[in-house]
Amino acid sequence: MGQRMTKSEIEVLSYLTMAATFLMGFIDAYTFLEKDGVFVSAQTGNMIAFSSKLFTGQFSQAAGHITVFIGFSLGAFIGEAVLQKMKRHFLKKYQIFLLIQGSLLLFFALFQQTINDSLMIFLLGFLAGYELTIFRQIGMTTVNDGIMTGNTKNLMTNLFNFLFKKDETAKKNFIHLSLTILLFMIGVGSGSLVVQILPFFCLWFAFLLTIGLYFFISALFKKKFEFSDKKD
Repeated sequence: MGQRMTKSEIEVLSYLTMAATFLMGFIDAYTFLEKDGVFVSAQTGNMIAFSSKLFTGQFSQAAGHITVFIGFSLGAFIGEAVLQKMKRHFLKKYQIFLLIQGSLLLFFALFQQTINDSLMIFLLGFLAGYELTIFRQIGMTTVNDGIMTGNTKNLMTNLFNFLFKKDETAKKNFIHLSLTILLFMIGVGSGSLVVQILPFFCLWFAFLLTIGLYFFISALFKKKFEFSDKKD
C-alpha cells in the first residue's frame, strides 16, 4: 500500500475493505439478476459471457459485457491515479473516496428508472473498478473485494503453507481471505433476496451503506484532530 501504515490505519482500512466486499457481492447480484446476467466486478465472468454471446450471434446481448468492462477498466485506472495522488492523507483520502462513491450511488438510486441500461452498467462497472482499487487490504493481507478466483487460489496457497510449513503469517492470510470470500457470498445472497422482494431498494441500500461508512470515517477524522489539539 505504499508507505507504512499505523496499526489504527490498518484497522480502519480493514473495516472499509470488508464493507466494500459485501457491497460488491450485493451489487453483483443486483446487476446479474436485473441487468441481463452482467457482473460489475467479476470481469472473468463478463469475458466468458461476452465471448459466448459474440460467437453464437447474440451481438446485442454481448455489447453489455463490453460496456461494463470498459467502465471497470476506467474506474480502476482513475482509482489508482487518485490513490497515488493522496498517499499521505489517510483518513481524508478515504473520506473523499466514500463521498465520490456515495454521490454516484445516490445518482443511480434517484434515476434508476430513467437511466439507460447501458449507461447504468457502465457507471456501475466504473464504480466497481474504482472500489476494488481503493479498498484491498484486511489486516496485512492484500485481498480482492470483488473477484474471488484469485482469493480462492491464495486461500489454498496460504492453507498449505500454514499446515505444512507452520507459517503463522499464512494462517492470518488464510483467515482474512476466508472472511473476504464469506462476506462476498453474504453480499450476493443479501442482494439476491432484496432483488426478489424490493429491487428498487438495492441501490438505495448501497448508498446508505456508503454514507454510513463516510460518517464513520468522518468521526474518526474529527477524533484524530481533537486528540491532536489536546496534545498541543
